Amino acid sequence: MAQLKTKRSCKLLCQTNSPSCKLSCSQLFQPLLSIILVSSIASSAVVETEAGVLTITDANWTVTMDGEWMIKFVAPWCPACAQLKEQWERFSSLAAAMGVSVGEVDVTEQPGLSGRFLVTTLPTIFHVKEGSVRRYVSVREAEEFHAYVSNRRWEEVEPLPSWKSPTSPLMSCMAGLFRLSLWIRWTHGYLTGDLGMPVWGSYLSFAMATLVTGLLMGLVLVLVADCLCPSRQKRKEERAGVCVSMAEKRQASETDEGEGSNEEEPETLRQRRGQAKPTS
Repeated sequence: MAQLKTKRSCKLLCQTNSPSCKLSCSQLFQPLLSIILVSSIASSAVVETEAGVLTITDANWTVTMDGEWMIKFVAPWCPACAQLKEQWERFSSLAAAMGVSVGEVDVTEQPGLSGRFLVTTLPTIFHVKEGSVRRYVSVREAEEFHAYVSNRRWEEVEPLPSWKSPTSPLMSCMAGLFRLSLWIRWTHGYLTGDLGMPVWGSYLSFAMATLVTGLLMGLVLVLVADCLCPSRQKRKEERAGVCVSMAEKRQASETDEGEGSNEEEPETLRQRRGQAKPTS
């Protein structure tokens, strides 16, 4: 059923991406719409291959945080990944008896996951136990995979720190950046291939978009910084205003004290005169 939906989505994308279409604003955003369409059609359930290996995608990767998993990151162009395929399928048949799920990630189709798990070399294998992620660095053979799990050798390996965990906010940001890079590559191919735009025109479009985005982000940062940390000129003006108000208050208090002393002075003189008369 999932394969049928995928074929239908591919046919729909081929029809919408026909070179005979005219250039319009909607066509410029067609790669993004295609990604959204494919993502909405793709099922969140884990797809199992003929060899029993489960396909992990951006839509269903969270299932690997429950239970025990062995996950392999590969790419079609990687010779070492091709050599590991037979051993990995053998291990998948052995792992079923232990209750261990075996998954596979194609980094060319799921760049977000390669960023989320911070994969820098291929093939890369991870062991996941109830959300605790450890990198497998031993011999890449089916029997060794089986012994690694059955003998609990993974307990000897230090798990990834919390900030490098696939569920951490930092790794979520990394996944977004990797997905953005894939979208840029697809958009570049669409502009130069389907729309016939020259390569320099595509580069110029991305450059203009980068400049506009940078200007807008810079403006927002300046406004935020100006609100949180006002400039020296503003601070001087605020201090000057405070000093002026304090001076006005001081002058007003001195004026009030002077008026009070002038009112008390005649009464003091009368008392002195009254004391001087009896003595005379």
